[in-house]
Amino acid sequence: MKKDCCLVFDIGKTNQKYFLFDTDFKILAREKVTLSKIEDEDGHSAENIHEIVSWMKESFETLLASETFVINKVNFSAFGATLIHLDKKGEVVAPVYDYHKPVETNTFEPFYRDYGPESVFASHTGSKNLNLLNSGKQLYWLKYKRPAIFKKIRYSLHLPQYLSYVFTGEMYTELTSIGCHTDLWDYKKKEYHQWVKAEGIDCFFPPIVETQKMVVKKFGGRKISFGIGIHDSSSALLTYLLKGKESFILLSTGTWCINFNPFSNNSLFDQKQINAGATAYMKIDGNPVKSSRLFLGEEHRLKVEKLIEHFSMPKFYHCRLQLEEQVVDDVLKKSKKYFHWKYLDNSHAPAKDDLSFPNFEAAYYQLMRELTDLLISEIDVICETLPKKIYIDGGFSDNKVFLALLKKQFPQQKIKAKPASFACALGAAQLITKSL
Repeated sequence: MKKDCCLVFDIGKTNQKYFLFDTDFKILAREKVTLSKIEDEDGHSAENIHEIVSWMKESFETLLASETFVINKVNFSAFGATLIHLDKKGEVVAPVYDYHKPVETNTFEPFYRDYGPESVFASHTGSKNLNLLNSGKQLYWLKYKRPAIFKKIRYSLHLPQYLSYVFTGEMYTELTSIGCHTDLWDYKKKEYHQWVKAEGIDCFFPPIVETQKMVVKKFGGRKISFGIGIHDSSSALLTYLLKGKESFILLSTGTWCINFNPFSNNSLFDQKQINAGATAYMKIDGNPVKSSRLFLGEEHRLKVEKLIEHFSMPKFYHCRLQLEEQVVDDVLKKSKKYFHWKYLDNSHAPAKDDLSFPNFEAAYYQLMRELTDLLISEIDVICETLPKKIYIDGGFSDNKVFLALLKKQFPQQKIKAKPASFACALGAAQLITKSL
């Protein structure tokens, strides 16, 4: 007898995955791929959205034809700060720009002259100026720096909602995607910020609907209910909020480590906190949640590649390291910093990497020590008082060195991590299956 299932496509910045859940949210099937990037018009890395869509459609057709499963529901979780721009026919008309794409230094000076100052603007939007990582300002940049592309745009969809559109043909805007430091949303007024209307880009965004909205379409002669997608870290947070009311913080790790404190009583829009790194994300009910971010996974990837080359070790060697508690204790006694970062704060870092380690193991433990130190600083930003529970989800949830370092530095907290975590996908499945 075939099992009723919910399919979730979980599109990360590094890996693309799908999960097939049964009615008890047990995983019946999964797949992970790493698809290639392309280049935008400036030669900068961009998402290969066509390859992502092709993989999703092929996977869907294969699973739909299964003799074991019956797909009744489908949803999408995907990374934020990314817009897909479409013409009036619904076709992609611009590269899917990487949020780290460099822009001209003066690009947003007129923006803040007209709609700022920055401190006031941030107090309403819950995010400091992050250039294109404030994805809404991508449209401002296109309007004034890429007018030929801008003129082609009729619709702009956040990535999770675009993935849903590919299957349903229906366009929507969703709260958790709007609230992901886009600079589009005025949290105090609970509507689009005034600049969105002033610049005439509000017409690009489809109607805002609840994150739980479903769209029913026929495939293979059967009706299937599709969700409209959700921001991946907000999806991960949802599954932990459903566990109960006991306070916690969540470290949603991957390319980014997004740190959530949904139980903070302090203002999310204090300029001092925002300057220190606090950022407002949005829950599915439209309310903000205090958060901070660290480009943990990307810096880890870059440094591991360098260490593997330097010490002539095989690829993924770090994944096979056995935990040595004494080495953890030893590395915590050190005060010297050895690593310089591409994206992170270098105020206490050397001018360049110091790789004067006896072996790969020593270098890797030190790397993880320095990354966890930076992470702890980000946790401090969102926590007046540290809750008793710290949940760790995502790519670093099975990193033994990472977990050991955190446990040593938070001895009073209960740190719970799930190896091979799948909370982003699980939250998306629960969203369209449970009564919330």
